[in-house]
Amino acid sequence: MPTTMSTDQLGAWRAMYRADTLLFTHLDNTLRSRLKMGYFEHEVLRILDQAGGRLRMAPLAEQLMISRSGCTRLIGKLEDKDGWVVRRNTPEDRRATWAELTAAGRDALAAAQPVVEAVVSTFFADHVSDEDLRRASRILDVLADANPNDDGFDCGL
Repeated sequence: MPTTMSTDQLGAWRAMYRADTLLFTHLDNTLRSRLKMGYFEHEVLRILDQAGGRLRMAPLAEQLMISRSGCTRLIGKLEDKDGWVVRRNTPEDRRATWAELTAAGRDALAAAQPVVEAVVSTFFADHVSDEDLRRASRILDVLADANPNDDGFDCGL
């Protein structure tokens, strides 16, 4: 049987939810209005870039924290929309599909970077000390590590 949350626990949860929602909304709206790119589209480009330009679809879905079918739809949209990404199969493993960042995708990511930095600075980093940012990172990493990204998690209900 779950225990009752304390006022501090509930307050921290609500504050985290509110801050996350507001920052995400600012970032998504600004990317859409300036670059016709949603935040998740940006994340696909960023993840692929960090992976050296290509990644199998299943690990990409995992890093995006979305379903494989959701990832497939998102990659299809990015292929059709602006040619930012292409899907490829390799002769070595015909079952695996890879998402690859195109030159247009790299250009879109480069154009988005100053927008992302400005929004994150304006609505987040400029309001918190470096020490508090490091503390927040540690806390959020603990929370992320304690909550697996799968459907097998059981909270006891």
